[in-house]
Amino acid sequence: MNQPTDTQSQPQFNRRRIFIKKNLQIRYMMLMIMSVLCGLAIMTFELTATLNDLFDKYPVLVQPIYDQFLPVAASFFYKIAIYLLFVVIISAILSHKMAGPVYRFEQTCKAIAKGDFSQRVHLRQGDQFMELQDEFNKMMDRVEAEIKKNKPS
Repeated sequence: MNQPTDTQSQPQFNRRRIFIKKNLQIRYMMLMIMSVLCGLAIMTFELTATLNDLFDKYPVLVQPIYDQFLPVAASFFYKIAIYLLFVVIISAILSHKMAGPVYRFEQTCKAIAKGDFSQRVHLRQGDQFMELQDEFNKMMDRVEAEIKKNKPS
């Protein structure tokens, strides 16, 4: 007498593809990347404006710092490139956690539209829209019960 465990009762979904809904995920990723780039642009503008102001006011004192700025700036841009790579990877992972559930809802809705009212949405742990999954499944339980109740015997 084997009791089904939680892992046996719900289907397992493996993450084999990063891009499930490519357009949605790329838009989400671009939003995150553009936000980071805007922040970096603002910081760079503020840094250069502050250095220019200091150089204008105290050219003799700031000149040694200004001379060392270019080698430091090159290192800074390499670090920013690595940082942006991390942003791309993290945004791909986060967009996957959002696009996967949207894809799952679409597939379930297509099956229901074809007449299979027993279909339910089962999302992976950690995915977005868990509350929507619960409400959708409750709604489908109610719809299926109404159909069975009104079905002539």
